[in-house]
Amino acid sequence: MFLFWYVNLEAPWRRSPAGFDTWDHALDLVVKPDLSSWRFKDQDEFGWMRKVGSITESEAAAILSEADRAIDRIERRMSPYCDGWENWMPHPEWAPIDDLPANWHVTD
Repeated sequence: MFLFWYVNLEAPWRRSPAGFDTWDHALDLVVKPDLSSWRFKDQDEFGWMRKVGSITESEAAAILSEADRAIDRIERRMSPYCDGWENWMPHPEWAPIDDLPANWHVTD
């Protein structure tokens, strides 16, 4: 059952020796499945990050601009919100990975 859309506002992912790195900006969007409404999640944490200087005002403005861009796409029902992802299910034969390799975290 599809419960909601979740927009995680974060820096673009970059490949690193250990896999991928990103920076979660704390602020997220939670959107009803039918796109009829949305709300911000973790505004308090985002505000705190701004207050203590973890996010500069310039970075905050850029993050909020991306949030506005996502909201516009939601309200206009643009991709990916019109592409059928809410109906996606993993193949029933797929199994979770039980164990990571012993040296998964080691970088050269």
